[in-house]
Amino acid sequence: MVLFAVSVCYVQPVLAQRGEGNKKYWEKRREAEKKRNEYYRERDKKREEYARERYKKAGEYHRERDKKEAEYYREAAKRDREYRKERRKHSLPRWARSHRYDARHHVYFRDYRTFYDPYRGGYVYLDGRNWTFSSGIPSFLINVDLGRANIRVVRDIPIERHPEDFYDDYDEDYWDD
Repeated sequence: MVLFAVSVCYVQPVLAQRGEGNKKYWEKRREAEKKRNEYYRERDKKREEYARERYKKAGEYHRERDKKEAEYYREAAKRDREYRKERRKHSLPRWARSHRYDARHHVYFRDYRTFYDPYRGGYVYLDGRNWTFSSGIPSFLINVDLGRANIRVVRDIPIERHPEDFYDDYDEDYWDD
């Protein structure tokens, strides 16, 4: 029994100390929680700022990328228009269908001493002593129906070579048959 009395007397002061210590403990805990909450608020604020900044930079990046992409497509459309224009310009001439001409060889118009060069997409004609190239029909052929003109398809000259360079290699009989 003595032991029980001693233990009861000993426990009461300890409980009293714990009660006072309990208040301090909870105060410290509240302060720590306030600091932690403040830390979380600051951290969240910094994260939001960082995210906003990244979003802003991403927006700038995307706007810049969109500008470059739009510029690329504008340029591509411009190149496509130029290509189509060139293609129309270098397509078969009007007289080609009537002669069943397929633009795989040079054509020599005998009566006018003029070549059609499909590689360059134009006409080469003798102007005095010099050969002259014209991308359009030469002025002396404007009123001529080339669909009914005498032609000679020159198959033995490579398409990428200039036909006028070979004119002197053949005698007049060859060209004027």
